[in-house]
Amino acid sequence: MELQKAVEILSETHKNDLHFDLEFSSPYELLIAALLAAQASDESVNEITKGFFPKFPSAQAVAEADVETLEKAIYPVNFYKTKAKRLKECCQALVEKFHGEVPNNVEDLTELPGVGKKTASMVVLGAFGQPAVVVDRHVLRVLNRLGFSFKDADVAEEEIRKMLPPEYWGKLSYSFMRHGKTICLARKPLCDKCPLKDCCPSSNAGSNSNQKDGF
Repeated sequence: MELQKAVEILSETHKNDLHFDLEFSSPYELLIAALLAAQASDESVNEITKGFFPKFPSAQAVAEADVETLEKAIYPVNFYKTKAKRLKECCQALVEKFHGEVPNNVEDLTELPGVGKKTASMVVLGAFGQPAVVVDRHVLRVLNRLGFSFKDADVAEEEIRKMLPPEYWGKLSYSFMRHGKTICLARKPLCDKCPLKDCCPSSNAGSNSNQKDGF
């Protein structure tokens, strides 16, 4: 199926939910939440950041805190010890290089310790509303089930940028992520509810066998 058409259909299907589930009110808050969300659920991160942001309202506050204090503030998120150290290093660099202001582009963001392309793209798209491609496990699953067969998120991100004009990047990121969380589930996809079931090569809605994968 043509990727642009799939984006149009899924964007319409999920038009009321085209956003990230992480809760934030500034670029700084989304950056912190995205760093905490690695191998953790958005719901668990949202619970932690409710208490974290009042205590640490800026990059400067995190940079000046000791690691043990940060560990207590983000416990029990997965890998909280490693993440506390990463938050401090990231915010120290943010203060030193960018005067505590979160950059609005992927190139500068990925200069920060612990910030990869996915996290940087989330901030650029979610906090600044600029074109960016975010490929998490849900997006990658939907893409592969539609037959695009990208081996990993980095390859998918590069190819999507080539295949689609920038105005579709955010639509794909949000709608494919939502679709993967609600319909194109990892173990038991709800193909009968999918608007792409008649053209998806992995659909089990008709005569095709039930597809499962490890994403």
